[in-house]
Amino acid sequence: MQPVRIALIGCGYIAQKHVRSLLEIGEEVELVALCDIDKQQLERFAKDVCKPHYPNIRLHTTIEECLSRDDIDLIAITTSSHTHAAISIAALQAGKHVLVEKPLALSIQDARLAEAEAKQRGLILAVSLQTRYLSQMQAIKKATDEGRFGRLIHGVVSMRWNRNMDYYHASPWRESWAKGGGLFMNQCIHYIDLLQWLMGPVVSVYGEADTFAQPLHVENMGVAVLKFANGATGNVEASACVYPKSLLTSLSLFGERGSVSLEGVRLNELKQWNFENDQIEDESVLERTDEISHTPLYKDMIQAITTGTSPLVSVETSIDSLEVILAIYKSIKEGVPVHLPLDHFDMKNMTLISKGGDPH
Repeated sequence: MQPVRIALIGCGYIAQKHVRSLLEIGEEVELVALCDIDKQQLERFAKDVCKPHYPNIRLHTTIEECLSRDDIDLIAITTSSHTHAAISIAALQAGKHVLVEKPLALSIQDARLAEAEAKQRGLILAVSLQTRYLSQMQAIKKATDEGRFGRLIHGVVSMRWNRNMDYYHASPWRESWAKGGGLFMNQCIHYIDLLQWLMGPVVSVYGEADTFAQPLHVENMGVAVLKFANGATGNVEASACVYPKSLLTSLSLFGERGSVSLEGVRLNELKQWNFENDQIEDESVLERTDEISHTPLYKDMIQAITTGTSPLVSVETSIDSLEVILAIYKSIKEGVPVHLPLDHFDMKNMTLISKGGDPH
């Protein structure tokens, strides 16, 4: 069987993780092209990361040139966040499947345009929400789908990180809402996605955020309250300014007949797994400690492309969590709860109501 042929657009830090996962998969995939508008970065990335394993890889400095090739099945987009929607739509229009790094878009309008483009052309559009693939997370999802929690009461996400100014300066877009920077959109997106994916549709959100201790133009601390359609409540606590270094990330779900809690730097330490109806497979769940990786995501994408199925992180299953995050920002901006579905909101219009941090 011919390998799935992949082009990688964007040769920054996260692109290295993509290449590493492709190498782990082996002969089922082939990286045939790289694209970056920075020629020096493109050539350096190709030489240091790709050519030792993919000697015939071709390099492109324009997206148009890359997308014009007919020997590419999948476009992986690892550029800065504000470019994701436009490149995704262009790739779909060129007849390619797309895997885009989070977030898909910075406005709900652009996200829905991309979703519609993929549906119209019968192509796969997926978002890199690789935390869903943790075996512990899969087990929790299975438990929710089977109703083992009973009625869900509430879920909690806590992200207590430290990101110093070197982190922001390394990629200046991280300091701009208009380019996809900000705590909720750039850092906490995975965990908000998990909460929504596990607990179901969100009907309203209320968020507050501010900037502390750092000369930033985006929030580095925030909280949000989510109200779910099933009546449950979600609480999100997130910080990128914990002194002096990152602590942990945690996710907990509480129901009438079950409670689960995961935590750790990689969110892979199962601290609580208690259900009214014990099952034999529960013992193996308690022993799992796998790491977050793009590898299972790519395996899922390959299967979806070759069999015509839908991956776990398809746009159809991930656009809802993006809508929740955009609604949180709208709530922060307006200072009031926001009800879903969201009619419109664009991060380019984001401003922050300062409540004690650095004024903007």
